[in-house]
Amino acid sequence: MSATQLTTSADVDETASIVFLMQDKNTLKALERQTYRNLRFQKRSGGPYMSSPYVLDNEKFVESEMKYLGSPIATLPELDKIPKLEDQVEEISNELMEFSLEDQEGTNVCVLPVVSGRHQDLKYINPETVAALLSGKFQDLIEKFYIIDCRYPYEYLGGHIQGSLNLYSQKELYNFFLKKPIVPLDIQKRIVIIFHCEFSSERGPRMCRSLREEDRALNQYPTLYYPELYILKGGYRDFFPEYMELCEPQSYCPMHHQDHQVELLRYQSQSKAQEEKRQLREQIALLLKEMDQ
Repeated sequence: MSATQLTTSADVDETASIVFLMQDKNTLKALERQTYRNLRFQKRSGGPYMSSPYVLDNEKFVESEMKYLGSPIATLPELDKIPKLEDQVEEISNELMEFSLEDQEGTNVCVLPVVSGRHQDLKYINPETVAALLSGKFQDLIEKFYIIDCRYPYEYLGGHIQGSLNLYSQKELYNFFLKKPIVPLDIQKRIVIIFHCEFSSERGPRMCRSLREEDRALNQYPTLYYPELYILKGGYRDFFPEYMELCEPQSYCPMHHQDHQVELLRYQSQSKAQEEKRQLREQIALLLKEMDQ
């Protein structure tokens, strides 16, 4: 779903230290290493066309109209009922519920288990956690979550995580999340936003920081509309091979695909211009702040 296809409005850092508090670290490690990797999803009949992860035939492009269903995605296949898995996930949820759900700008608690990543100022989650979210886990803690695919449209159409939104420009991002901020109906639950691009090395982190900066400018510290921002570690490149069933179409179009070089240059030019404008605004704001002192 591209931003221009949205027909309804959204139900609508100084970043805190990344710490996931667990009373039983062995439980978390076992869950990450074994349980999540053993998530099994039923194969849907009539599934979309599958192509090589590295080569995507233009004629096989699948552009489906996606109806936004909120989160978790209601059309996902059910997880196989594994008693051990259910017990472990419930245990983690219970431990998380012991912590306050206040604005975590003043705390070190994250609603999702975080892992180390390239950018120390950002919070990273792994593909297993995203798969668990899509299957309906963490509902006691999260009212709604959004997966933001920051790749260019031709990459998104070549394969994306089910239910993700294709917002690749800062303007689209601000219009969706800040024009009418999304507020949870239950104040004890959170709104979670997950960013990713192909590798989650540049575009995803840049968009995440951009939203945080604008959010910060609209609020008085430490208040934020969206304190729970995450990066999908490894991006679509790492998610796709492990959870192909959760992608549609079940394929992967790299940014540097030979059939999309002209589009790539155009989008990169647009992104560069937007970034330059953003940096200019920051410099002007800094100068004005210094003049007021």
